[in-house]
Amino acid sequence: MHRLRPGSPRRHHAGLPPEPVRPHPLPQSRTARALSTCSSEAVLPQLVRKLEILGIGRPVVGIVIPSGFSFNLDGSAVYLTTASLFLAQAMGIDLSWQQQLVMVGVMMLTSKGTAGIAGGAFIVLASTVTAVGHIPLAALSLIVGIDRILNEGRVFINVLGNAVATIVIGKWENDFDTEQARKVLHSRTTPPQAGSDTTKVGADK
Repeated sequence: MHRLRPGSPRRHHAGLPPEPVRPHPLPQSRTARALSTCSSEAVLPQLVRKLEILGIGRPVVGIVIPSGFSFNLDGSAVYLTTASLFLAQAMGIDLSWQQQLVMVGVMMLTSKGTAGIAGGAFIVLASTVTAVGHIPLAALSLIVGIDRILNEGRVFINVLGNAVATIVIGKWENDFDTEQARKVLHSRTTPPQAGSDTTKVGADK
């Protein structure tokens, strides 16, 4: 008997269990490459191509993605603000709410234009802490050992945030093909239909 294709209804009639639906592999290889290199710019060409395949217009993708990787680094902004407040608490420095607001605002501004290389946000953190003056520079030794792990987290957020922002801008500009996106996602997550199965049960005995 020929092997039945996955997802065919004849598997049910033949008494075979249905094969599980595989998750959508679109972002997996891109995020894995970003995490392994700790650089959000390493996946920029592949991310642009995948978003165009998803149904977003090339003008929108060509503008939002390059500018987003320079001025919309969500992961770096979250890292800089939380790391600065953590260092203040770890050093026993009591910051007033005005100082906290100033530090958070400065960190969010300095996160714009952060280089998309491994450890780029840590350099920005060191320079900003020195400029603000509330936290001693020696406090950075508390997190320099785990910066590689923190870098993986902020790179993932950077890539995911820019991808979501591109989809939002595409829908806003009416340059997002919803049917194409559904077709791509459906073809990636759904097994082949019964119409494509030409195997006859019991043909070979």
